[in-house]
Amino acid sequence: MKFDLFLNKVEDLKSMPLLGNEAHSNLLPIDTQQRNRALANDDNPRLSGVAAIFHANDNGDTALFLIERQTYKGLHSGQIAFPGGKFEQTDGSLEHTARRETFEEIGVSPQQLVLINSLTKVYIPPSRFLVQPFMFVLSKKATVLKDPREVKSIIQLPISQLLDDQILQVGKMEVAEGINIKTPYFAIDNHKVWGATAMMLSEIKLMLRKIGLE
Repeated sequence: MKFDLFLNKVEDLKSMPLLGNEAHSNLLPIDTQQRNRALANDDNPRLSGVAAIFHANDNGDTALFLIERQTYKGLHSGQIAFPGGKFEQTDGSLEHTARRETFEEIGVSPQQLVLINSLTKVYIPPSRFLVQPFMFVLSKKATVLKDPREVKSIIQLPISQLLDDQILQVGKMEVAEGINIKTPYFAIDNHKVWGATAMMLSEIKLMLRKIGLE
């Protein structure tokens, strides 16, 4: 979908109720009850804010930014994610966290991001992150510059590709050394996008369909 046409649908997204319960169910690497128990038993989860940014790609089509994380010693090494990161006390809010981290990771100024709405929070049991996603629109062309320390590559996912059901597949993922699980994932540009990011993408996909995008 061309970006100028998408902009006409932004007001519909603003009034859309959260659809996480419906959207997450088919993308969970572990079942809902396990995830809920893990969150209930975590008295002090690590807070995080991430940004799902609708923008125009070089073809004028509506797309979302994703990042490929650098390889490091950690649970989320090399994974595909939305720009974002850990809440800092100086942030004041998780929305500020998402804006700040987006600037640090891909160079998009916080002032250029216009908030559409929040998405359903996602808890990640292995790392104990409780992630608050936000949807933003970037209405003007912005210079994108990755932070090479944290970001290996920047991916622009056209929403037309997200809405194509054929990109949803099932396969094995390594969640820890020597531990593999079978889970749904989105096949995007030779990457397997699974777990929390896939759950967020699923909610966005459902929202887009609810406002009549196909």
